[in-house]
Amino acid sequence: MSTLLFALMRENPLPGFAAASLNVIVAMCLVALSLLLGITIAMIAWAHKLATRGPNTGRLERRTVA
Repeated sequence: MSTLLFALMRENPLPGFAAASLNVIVAMCLVALSLLLGITIAMIAWAHKLATRGPNTGRLERRTVA
């Protein structure tokens, strides 16, 4: 397959440009997917922390202004 691509590139460089641009598009999609997955995991962890948080038992002392 690569010898066919190299043979085509000698005659016409457009298939090489098409392969390079396809690689860039795939790389950008993978980066976007990893960012989306990271944000999703962070939101799930945040929601889990909110759901498992116990009631606030530490009370503040009342202070009177003298």
